[in-house]
Amino acid sequence: MTLLYVGSLGSNAGKNLLCLGLGWHMAADGLKLAFMKPYGGQPLKVDDHYTDALAWMINQELGLGQSPEQTCPVVRTQDLAALSLRHQAGDLLGVIRAAAAELTAGRDLLLMAGGANMASGASCGIGGYTLTRELGARVLLVDRYDNDLYLDNLVAARDQLGGSLLGVVINAVDPEMNDALEARVQPFLAREGIPVLGWLPKDELLEAVEVGVLAEMLGAKLLTGGKFSDRLVMRFFIGAMQVGHAHRFFSGVRDFGCIVGGDRPDLQLAAIEGGAACLILTGNLYPGEIILSRAEEHEVPVMVARDDTYVVAQHLERIVPSVPIRHPLKIARGRELVERGVDFRALYAGLGLKTP
Repeated sequence: MTLLYVGSLGSNAGKNLLCLGLGWHMAADGLKLAFMKPYGGQPLKVDDHYTDALAWMINQELGLGQSPEQTCPVVRTQDLAALSLRHQAGDLLGVIRAAAAELTAGRDLLLMAGGANMASGASCGIGGYTLTRELGARVLLVDRYDNDLYLDNLVAARDQLGGSLLGVVINAVDPEMNDALEARVQPFLAREGIPVLGWLPKDELLEAVEVGVLAEMLGAKLLTGGKFSDRLVMRFFIGAMQVGHAHRFFSGVRDFGCIVGGDRPDLQLAAIEGGAACLILTGNLYPGEIILSRAEEHEVPVMVARDDTYVVAQHLERIVPSVPIRHPLKIARGRELVERGVDFRALYAGLGLKTP
């Protein structure tokens, strides 16, 4: 039985996307597959049992039919956090080991998704480095190529993981970086004993956020367009220009969210007529009836946020990269990118699995 742990060195790296893509491809190749997130941080109650929300989504999407406890045997609830601080959480490693043994029976591969990073769970004795060593799992790292410490972090992780490191998939690569990755980064990592098993391009759709999720994350009140809460917002503009320039600014742009002061009905109207996917009105100021009526007419959701425009923009910069891959369009795009971007032949060879 092969165990493959998909981990990362930073949060929001693309682990769930990669696990979904790998799972679909491997199942299509005829492999008997199981999936587990050993330690989850997003509690979801299913049939009186806690599991991890994203892990449960992957189980459902892959059609594995596993129980909540199998899918995520240890969930970071408030109770668990309190017990861990008193060193009274019990044998969590034993719980995970037992779940893994149950899932591996009669299967070819157990695919495991790591926590936010390889250190997640270390305070409970179940960090990524500990888990992979104790379970004898091979490790596939995935990380975004968007910081100066990327290569340093990978080499440091290699030193920790040793022979269990299978390789890395590089995510969110700007197209202009392709040549540099192929000519310099990939050869460097190969010499360091870190095979590059694929890279995935930066994709606007994958970084989009649903209107309903946006309102929830901002703590905003959705006034209109509730039936369009699953609409995806691809980019954001701050409505601070003179209204005379707004029509030219918005012209030809699709699926944008406009962050605009609640006291700027002129810009609100320009954004609605310019094809906005949603309006985010700031300062806890509510729009007039004309704006609401025009928004309903153009099917544009309008939400009101308590904070001012600057603070909302700062919130968006932090939260948008963390939006999970749940929307059907995003899931389909992720599957397509993994299918194209991962070297499955090299991956199977590294895992000792037969290729179809």
